[in-house]
Amino acid sequence: MKVCVIGAGPSGLTTIKQLLDEGHDVTCFEKNDNIGGIWYRKQEDKDQMKVYDNMILTTSMKLMAFSDFIHKGERTFTDHKGYFRYLEDYVKTYGLRDYIQFNVMVSSIVHEENDSWSITVTDAEGKEMIHSFEALAVCSGPFKKPNTDIPEIKGFTGEVTHSYIYRNNKDFVGKKVLILGLSESGADIVREISDVSSECTVSIRSRSFLFPRLAQGKYAGDMLTTRAYHHEMYQRATNFEFPLKSFSQENWLLHKLFISIVNTYGLLSLPFIALSNFFKNKREQDKSQNALNSMGQPVYPLKIDIDTENSKEVVDFVNEWNKKSHHNEGNWSQNIIFSKNISFVPNILNKRLAVQDSGIDHVEGNKVYFKDSTVKEFDAIVLCTGFLKDFSIFKNVTFKDNNFRNLYKHAFHPDYHGRLAMIGFIRPTTGGIPICSEMQARYFAQLCSNKLKLPNDIHERIQKEKEWEDKSMRLSPTHDESLPSKILFIDSIAKEIGCDIPFHKLIFRPKLMFKVWFCSFNQSSLRLMGEHNRYDEALEELMNERLPMDKTRFTRRLIFLSMMPSSIHPENLEVKYFEK
Repeated sequence: MKVCVIGAGPSGLTTIKQLLDEGHDVTCFEKNDNIGGIWYRKQEDKDQMKVYDNMILTTSMKLMAFSDFIHKGERTFTDHKGYFRYLEDYVKTYGLRDYIQFNVMVSSIVHEENDSWSITVTDAEGKEMIHSFEALAVCSGPFKKPNTDIPEIKGFTGEVTHSYIYRNNKDFVGKKVLILGLSESGADIVREISDVSSECTVSIRSRSFLFPRLAQGKYAGDMLTTRAYHHEMYQRATNFEFPLKSFSQENWLLHKLFISIVNTYGLLSLPFIALSNFFKNKREQDKSQNALNSMGQPVYPLKIDIDTENSKEVVDFVNEWNKKSHHNEGNWSQNIIFSKNISFVPNILNKRLAVQDSGIDHVEGNKVYFKDSTVKEFDAIVLCTGFLKDFSIFKNVTFKDNNFRNLYKHAFHPDYHGRLAMIGFIRPTTGGIPICSEMQARYFAQLCSNKLKLPNDIHERIQKEKEWEDKSMRLSPTHDESLPSKILFIDSIAKEIGCDIPFHKLIFRPKLMFKVWFCSFNQSSLRLMGEHNRYDEALEELMNERLPMDKTRFTRRLIFLSMMPSSIHPENLEVKYFEK
């Protein structure tokens, strides 16, 4: 099939790769002169949305990788240059550059009566052309139209900028700065600006759930991302219907049998794992005091984020913040967007940064009047207020309520028979976007091959999954791009495209079953089965996953909770971090 891909960022690149695996004729249009999207930096990009100078991933390279190009070794956090090199290697390995037309801007998309797609593009010389395709994947990402229309700050006479053009803190040295919003990138921006400003305040309407890059100063925080935990959090610890199917959830009896057996394997394995890790940790403690942690900073003193020590003061602050994020109710099943970045916390504790959560009433000149009657003067306001959806490129296609949850699997428009996919317009609470994009792309590639069809009851499924996501993310009602659980989402796609691991393949392989269910999520599990699998490589990668000593206690707790009837599940449990 002749397929168009718009955008050569991470989502576009994996979409090209998955389409090529299925033998399709692919053309990708990219407005820049190189691959990478927001990860590609050059001198003339000051007016574009790009990663900032000192950006460090909030998800380890292990979980930012694609399942067909796994990052080998430990879970480390690279800077934007390191991730761009990874994308370059991916492109080179699979020869993807030959399918990309650079310096080409797409200006119009029209769906024709014969079900083809007319794509109008303009090249670097200003020449306009129209191309026709049988299927279309839009992978240009959500970072197009910054949200700068903030009524509360109308009339502010100081400088107002949006985070999409932020590169570094040089322009804010010695200034009084107000920052609106606190997302993951916002957390870095808040920290960097408060490092050099004379006074800095962050204004927030709600508290995102804080998740440190490192756990207890020892290993990547995303090692805590497991199928067992996500199953417990989002399937059992809620009192509303769970619509996604994966891992022997076809019927009640089979699922109960699966959970019973995997818990038995877990209980039998934990003593041996704890003993093995005890001696391993003893050896690691003998290493040089000059060793570096997963963020590339000195291990000692132990840290849980960039320049953020694993101290009681920091951990107590994070626990209290997370408690407030859920209005002092239980947060075992988190119902709000995450910030996998707590590097701004030390500046709150050392008084370089103030938190204002009452909201802005109005401004007069350079004075900002907050709703708690506080009045402050500022030289500049930085907007970390996100982006607006922009579907103006489509001339005769509409998206219901402009809501991505009205697309099947956040990607497939129900009216176009799987020939239109919006890939990468998604944000999992934990983990990276690239593997979500890859799974959407694998589904799309098989739809284009007519190996799969979208479900006959697609509208009903969309509605059920939307209701579940709305309830699961009830404290972030405006973030319809957010996913409660990346694992449950991609496993549900794996079920439909045939790369899930069936029960009978696991039951007689206790070690593999334990690794897949209780150990840190590794997308290699998505390449064990199905078309285009990489069985030997994937199996070796999975078997190298280990359960940290500190997680064995957590795993015992998960096993205990999963054995309890869901009707008496302790919904008000709290997630707490402990220093060590």
